[in-house]
Amino acid sequence: MEDEIIAKALKKFKVVQSAEALDRPPFIEDLEFTYNVNDGQWPEEVKKDRKNRPCLTANKLRKFVSQVANRERDMRMAMKVRPVDNLGDDRTAAIYDGLLRHIEYQSRADEVYTYAGEYALAGGWGYWRILSEYVPDGFEQEIFIKRIDNPLSTYLDPREKFCFIRDSMTKEDFENEYPDAQYSSFENCSLGDDYNLWYENDKIFIAEYFYLEPYDKTIAKVIRSASLNEEPKVVELTKDITEEFLSFNGFKILKTRKFKADKVKWAKVTGHEILESRDLPGTMLPLVRVNGDFVNINGKVYRRSLIRDGKDPQRMYNYWLSSMTETVALAPKAPYMVSAQEIKGYDKEWGRVNIDNLPYLPFNMGPRGDRPRRELPPQVPTGAGAMLQIADKDIPDTIGLYEASFGEKSNERTGIAIQRRSSRGDLTTYHFPDNLRRAILQTFRIIIEWIPVIYDTERIVRLRTEENKTYTEFINKTALINGMPTILNDLSIGRYDIEGDIKSYSNRRQEAVESMTYVVQTSPQVAPFLLPIIAEASDFPFVDKVREAMNEYKALLTRQQAQKQGSPAPETGGM
Repeated sequence: MEDEIIAKALKKFKVVQSAEALDRPPFIEDLEFTYNVNDGQWPEEVKKDRKNRPCLTANKLRKFVSQVANRERDMRMAMKVRPVDNLGDDRTAAIYDGLLRHIEYQSRADEVYTYAGEYALAGGWGYWRILSEYVPDGFEQEIFIKRIDNPLSTYLDPREKFCFIRDSMTKEDFENEYPDAQYSSFENCSLGDDYNLWYENDKIFIAEYFYLEPYDKTIAKVIRSASLNEEPKVVELTKDITEEFLSFNGFKILKTRKFKADKVKWAKVTGHEILESRDLPGTMLPLVRVNGDFVNINGKVYRRSLIRDGKDPQRMYNYWLSSMTETVALAPKAPYMVSAQEIKGYDKEWGRVNIDNLPYLPFNMGPRGDRPRRELPPQVPTGAGAMLQIADKDIPDTIGLYEASFGEKSNERTGIAIQRRSSRGDLTTYHFPDNLRRAILQTFRIIIEWIPVIYDTERIVRLRTEENKTYTEFINKTALINGMPTILNDLSIGRYDIEGDIKSYSNRRQEAVESMTYVVQTSPQVAPFLLPIIAEASDFPFVDKVREAMNEYKALLTRQQAQKQGSPAPETGGM
């Protein structure tokens, strides 16, 4: 069985290597180009042809990546977990909601999203993963979202049926962790997946192998009693949990169903043996890819970075900038036209004329009053300046981001025109943050499948609200209701899904504040009633005192109105 798994893994690895073979070279090239690593914006053959001539780089592409990446940093996912069947309820959905936010918080997910998102912008794709770890000094597990440092160490099947994450270990570390295993690297690496720069030569390559294994699944809807206090529960029938087992434990089977399903399997493997293996929760691979720009042509998916089409204009800009700089730099070195007689005896001074800034240059007057004359310095071709301007304009045109998007001075003169140009840039590149949004939603769906399995014991869990406030809930707690044992906050009952959208606000509370502020500006008569709510929703120093003052002002207005109408003012306090 083990040999069969290894053989399938090696075969599948070759398949995914072949599928990614065309995408990896441009990925590395785009990264080196964006960050100008090793003069990445100058092709090697061009640098060889220019020899000692200047090869200058004015990297204009980096700011485009930073602009979209920082816009993604400012965006927050406005999400809501909702039940999708009659067994789910809003209270349990709220617990899922709070758990997801807490998992994000303790995972520092914003950093994970940003890291993968920037790789997608600069290279074409990025990755992160979902895993579970034991809490310190305990037997319970927590779910985490972890970044993948090197996207090229990850190999994902285009159909997302299997994937690999390659890593390397020194032989010493390998021997300490797996003393009974044999030295055997998993497989030759692909482009960009080599750790020679970071590890010693005596390394062993291993791989985490995730795959879906189809099987025949049987589920049963069961109930412990006919009491109205208990909801039916869906359980999977296995060799351990059988119909007889359920009946013996007091469950009544309402109905059963058989269908084809997938199990998620995980194994850590070398070239010919499995080091570790286990089943994972859910039905989806716990690996999430963030796509940049991508297109499917004849069944082959091509992934592209934000800057892919801006590389040629950037090369043109660098070339003409270097040419113009070279021309100007050579201007002071224009040669003098002299005769040997004119500088006789002054060879030293004239030999350093373009080095030393001498106050005078001695020379011998010729028979006809001749004196040394300098040739006209090289002039910058007018065409070079025009080409530089064209290249400068082509860079934002090919990418779709303009000066207005950066807050820079542009040819727009009105606020509306500036806003329209900025909005055009946002729309042109909107698919990048939208792909990030889709990846985050996929992450939430995976975690929702994991939660009933990982959080399956009676325990207190920490939850987090939209406003980043924490609270706790008891889950899976057994209590007697009307004399019947009932599990409270049972996360295994019902099915749930996630809805979400990205907002340019820290949270929806800020959006509400802006909306209510607009209402106050347009309808001042409602200000006394809305201002306390706005203060409640805002986050600034002394907000409590501000809210109290607003409430007192509202009460004063109410009393004044009551006095005008001749009726007693309502009570504003209690005993």
